[in-house]
Amino acid sequence: MDKVISSAARFSLFFLLFLACSHSFAQRTPKHNDVVALSKNADENVAVLNNYLDALVSGDLNRARSLLAADYQENGPGYEKPMNSEQAINSWQSSLNQRTDHRISDRRTLAYQEKSGLNEGDWVMGWGTYHWKEKAGGTMIELPYQITARVSNGTLKEARYYYDRATVRDKMGYVAIPPEVDPDAYMIRKMLEAETQAWLNNDGKTMVSYWADLPYAAHTVTDEAGKAYDITATEIGEMVTRLSTQRPNKPGTTFTTSNFTIRPNGDAAWASYEQTFHYPDGREPVTNIESRYLEKIDGKWKISHMISIPKR
Repeated sequence: MDKVISSAARFSLFFLLFLACSHSFAQRTPKHNDVVALSKNADENVAVLNNYLDALVSGDLNRARSLLAADYQENGPGYEKPMNSEQAINSWQSSLNQRTDHRISDRRTLAYQEKSGLNEGDWVMGWGTYHWKEKAGGTMIELPYQITARVSNGTLKEARYYYDRATVRDKMGYVAIPPEVDPDAYMIRKMLEAETQAWLNNDGKTMVSYWADLPYAAHTVTDEAGKAYDITATEIGEMVTRLSTQRPNKPGTTFTTSNFTIRPNGDAAWASYEQTFHYPDGREPVTNIESRYLEKIDGKWKISHMISIPKR
């Protein structure tokens, strides 16, 4: 009996301690409105951020510099460490040298104040879309962004930028290659698949851009009957010219590739793989064994010879 009473007593004591700790924890956890409030200087703080962004996109970097505190710190995607004010301004100068037609659209802001702690002070959050055109190539870029900035004495003390770097990279024609992948092999595969997609799209202009403009360029084909024949460079050009007008490939046809072997060697490369076409009308897929001889011309891989054999 004593043991039963002792166990019950221990359980009761544990339960009371749990309730006490839970109550204490609940008391220590601050509520949102206890630490954050609307800023009394909201309009002025929003103006500081907007004036800074306007100065950047207009190229008035002296004005932009005057809106940064002496100990300004900036963080963003890809930053190895925070930038100070001069580094931030120099980064924008580099961007201005490569871009034109800058503007910001869909701008929204929210000002608030943190009452205490490490982030005590006035803050402004801004959202919008930054537009520009690349001077080289004329590519138009639209970049949604978010910025959170601390404002002190009419200047920005720190700022944190958030945006999708991959979107900009892709629109500018750059690619991200895994470190364990050979860059030439990666680019060759991407090019070969793009060339096939251009063929399926009946896009002769794009398709021919992946071929070397060389007199010995050729396409060796083996048909289902086992007959092999060459399509010469001249014939390839005529075929590609007809592609966009005759449009032989039906919409909805897709392809998959597999079993790639790609061997770059200086400015030449050999590639072999299987390519399967899938048809929207329900026909059985067709798989070819493909090989390509490629040459790097002006830094870009081009097809100079192509072999297609039906897989049996």
